[in-house]
Amino acid sequence: MYEQIIKESFAKFKGDEQTMWASIKLVNDTLHKIKEENPTLYWNFMRDAHEIMQGKHYNEAYAKWEVEQMHHKSPDGKVYKGEHWSLEQTDAVMSKYRTKLPGNVNEYDFYVALNSAWHDFSCWAREKFSTDTEVEVAVVELAIAYWFNDADYEGDGKVWRTLSGK
Repeated sequence: MYEQIIKESFAKFKGDEQTMWASIKLVNDTLHKIKEENPTLYWNFMRDAHEIMQGKHYNEAYAKWEVEQMHHKSPDGKVYKGEHWSLEQTDAVMSKYRTKLPGNVNEYDFYVALNSAWHDFSCWAREKFSTDTEVEVAVVELAIAYWFNDADYEGDGKVWRTLSGK
């Protein structure tokens, strides 16, 4: 129905920028209501809209949301959720490893990838290495190898494709 309204209006649209922004505000206000009532539907929409307009790379808002959804359980039964590394921390790590990353990887892709790897591999790394530094280096290097240097990276955002379900 909405698409039909847009299609019919587009061909004969004689409005101005103010009319366009009023229409965008209406959709935005509706999306805020959806976010409160059905956050999964909201974030799925935002992911799809983001991909159409900006490509298969994270922005800050979607990266933060993606990381908030992450979790793992340690062998002692404790559940860890969300961010292990902050954006500032992953930015610092990214600057050290920049030459090992494809040029189109942004700071938000890297933030999501490192936190995802932490939830997937930290328990394994703790069994293999004795210090926190060794554990963190192992997880970082696994993240880079898997998310960015693997044959199926294909240059368009493996992190985005895998974690966003695309």
